[in-house]
Amino acid sequence: MKSEKNPSREQSMQNAGPAAKRSNPFIWVSWLSKLMAGEKQCEWACWFRSHYIWEKLPSGLDLAKWTADHTQLLRARKAELEAEGFTVYAEDQNSFTLKGTDGIEVSGKPDLVAIRGEEAYVEDCKTGTPRHSDHFQVLIYMLSLPYVEGHCKGRKLEGRLIYNNTIVDVPSCKIDVNLKDLFRKAVLAIGGPMPAEKVPSWGECRYCDISKADCPDRIETQAEAVTDHGLF
Repeated sequence: MKSEKNPSREQSMQNAGPAAKRSNPFIWVSWLSKLMAGEKQCEWACWFRSHYIWEKLPSGLDLAKWTADHTQLLRARKAELEAEGFTVYAEDQNSFTLKGTDGIEVSGKPDLVAIRGEEAYVEDCKTGTPRHSDHFQVLIYMLSLPYVEGHCKGRKLEGRLIYNNTIVDVPSCKIDVNLKDLFRKAVLAIGGPMPAEKVPSWGECRYCDISKADCPDRIETQAEAVTDHGLF
């Protein structure tokens, strides 16, 4: 028998309470990066998250294992950078929030910032399969942090993605007018007052943490294969 403190996904979908409106639109960098990379087609899901506080569905992710693996990779990388003479700032030390004139807030927390003289790097540690959105996430950090008071203020930042066996450079030359325009449009699309386009599909809905109570168009079952066609 399942504990009431750990409801199944089906129970959570039935018991999810009404979402509460946020006082200001709030956007987490990882939501933006997936949208900018084209990995997510349903802009509405990001819009909803930015405007409401909702009861999330269980993700199925082994959070304890992910946290342990990520912490191990982060600590090992931090030690490497310190051995090379860098001053290293980790996680919460790098937290930031940018707020626009229309009240939209964009927040992020890069894993590592490493500084040595004029050199400055933003690094994010990834334990999973490399994704295109990983690059956009670091680029948003590189774009945002120079505006934030603290150790990155006014600096030109280079980026790196740290995977288990690979380090991938994210050069500052990618911070151009096109990237800035893409960032601005994504922020306004999901932070603006009008609901963004809803594109429900089994491929995205099955991993989405927004329940059917908040998204009646959510697709919960995969369509069966068509066999009566005679094409082959």
